[in-house]
Amino acid sequence: MRAADPEIIFEDTHLIVISKPAGLLSQGEVKGDLNLVDWLRAYFGRHYVGLIHRLDRNTSGLMVAAKRSKAAARLSAALQAGEIRRVYWAWLCGRLDQPAQWRHWLCKDEATNQVRAYRSKKPETKEAVLAVKPLDHKTRQGQEVTLAEFWLETGRSHQVRVQSACEGFPLAGDLKYGAQQKCAALINRPALHSALLEFPHPMSGEVLRFKKELPEDMRW
Repeated sequence: MRAADPEIIFEDTHLIVISKPAGLLSQGEVKGDLNLVDWLRAYFGRHYVGLIHRLDRNTSGLMVAAKRSKAAARLSAALQAGEIRRVYWAWLCGRLDQPAQWRHWLCKDEATNQVRAYRSKKPETKEAVLAVKPLDHKTRQGQEVTLAEFWLETGRSHQVRVQSACEGFPLAGDLKYGAQQKCAALINRPALHSALLEFPHPMSGEVLRFKKELPEDMRW
């Protein structure tokens, strides 16, 4: 099934903020599936797209891309400096009652696209830090779930999914990282959404802030 088109949230001469639907790749792969970069090339009418960060194929929500190389360089520098704030919402299997900071060391196997989490530093691992806060609790099809908010201090591959699983709260729908069948069946993807994006405009320095509510498949 073809993924839906992105929704344009904000646009000016330097950048564009979009809401990516679940199912759409951020960047092209060898098999040539439709992806956000190619969609933006067609929309801009030119080849250059400055992709500042990525979301997993089945993660929905906010992303920013630059239209010109100068804006891309400044946004990338802001990302490296921790000036781009990213907040995610996710449905977790189980009941998380208290806010927490989670710190792990992650190692990615590029061949399998699988990430492992460790509680102490090991060779070839990278530190991953986030803050998590429960927002809501529900029982869905007999399974207790928690809607949680995540503030990322680092931006590692599969970070929210892996760290949540390591702490005993895998994402609903996420068979890859430990959701049991009952919780995995609640949604046909990992229940993860990029809900808030805040960053300084690369030219004016004005702080821009965008929020995108949960998509329909996560409105429980």
